[in-house]
Amino acid sequence: VTSGENVGLLFASHGDIDDVATELEPYIKTSFKKNVGIPLPGWSRDILTNPAYALSVRTVRAQYDIIGPTRYKANSQIQADLVAEKLQPLLPGAKVYLGYNFTDSLIEETMAQMRRDGIETIVVINKGAQFSYASSGENLEDVLDYLDKNPGYDAEILGVLSYSDDARFTDALAKAIDSDAKRIFPGVPEKEICVLMGSHGLPTWLIGRGDSAIIQMEQGIIDLRKALPQYPIYHGYLNDDFFPGAQWVAPKAIDLAPQLVADNCRYVLMDGRLSFTTHHRATLYDLDVEVKQLIEKELPGSKVVLAPNFDADPNFAQFIAELTRDTLNLKGKSVYLKKKGQPALAPDTVGAPGVVLDTVTHLKPVQGWSPAPRR
Repeated sequence: VTSGENVGLLFASHGDIDDVATELEPYIKTSFKKNVGIPLPGWSRDILTNPAYALSVRTVRAQYDIIGPTRYKANSQIQADLVAEKLQPLLPGAKVYLGYNFTDSLIEETMAQMRRDGIETIVVINKGAQFSYASSGENLEDVLDYLDKNPGYDAEILGVLSYSDDARFTDALAKAIDSDAKRIFPGVPEKEICVLMGSHGLPTWLIGRGDSAIIQMEQGIIDLRKALPQYPIYHGYLNDDFFPGAQWVAPKAIDLAPQLVADNCRYVLMDGRLSFTTHHRATLYDLDVEVKQLIEKELPGSKVVLAPNFDADPNFAQFIAELTRDTLNLKGKSVYLKKKGQPALAPDTVGAPGVVLDTVTHLKPVQGWSPAPRR
């Protein structure tokens, strides 16, 4: 594929909000209804949405009151614009769209816009490198839900499952961390700069159903340590565990902070880019408030800084552009959601918990669907 005419990249994620007064309630309620990480059947969610909102809103609002607007959507747009720029030499005319699971513009709204724009070929990429039922899986299922409701949209659609183990991603991540460490801590020996990676946590029940994201994150840390052996690298999880009754993966980043104190980490670079490509409440509060305050309190005179994210990073944007092109050429880890002139896959066949994976990142081929040479 060499032309981007009528080609669109749907860059998708959960999303985040800025205006607590107008966005918080629909954001929490939508995430409760749709988030597969909450172990409740779909029929019960409408009944429990209002009680769940009442249970969680005070905690979540308090976090936003501290961190202020996340600028998630604005930074995502900066990122999308840069990816579009990098795409033009590879796929002239290709467009980049943003779609979210839990806030405007919802993925179904973005799909409708792509249809109005005459997009006939779509690549769906999650703004997060690992395949999880609770991230990329939700993106793909939202696309399938739209196609199920709009069977007249005859586009060809490929969903990227993961890119966590792509050497180009590891390279972009390592270059960003190294550059930020040198800029933020000038003159400090690299071995004295502790890097704390904070990744998107998951409930253990979801892992037990075959979710592979944690395995991929742990491998990503191994790869990152090989790429940056000069820095001590720590890794903890950012868990939305304020809903009672679910056990989450460990260690939480805040529980790892005492280890950095014990190791006398006086220069700490915190980073979320392994699984977040734009800063989110999870990184802005869990890392830049909780972890930062604990370390700076226990180690007076220490300097703890949250690194910027990939937003305007040209190396990451170049990689996403190349990944889009490669996916259209049937390279990498992707799955056909729909082929031109054929029905789409049914909902719950790609991103539903328990869908069998033949490796930690590959879905088993769906009967009757196999990659065919493109024209």
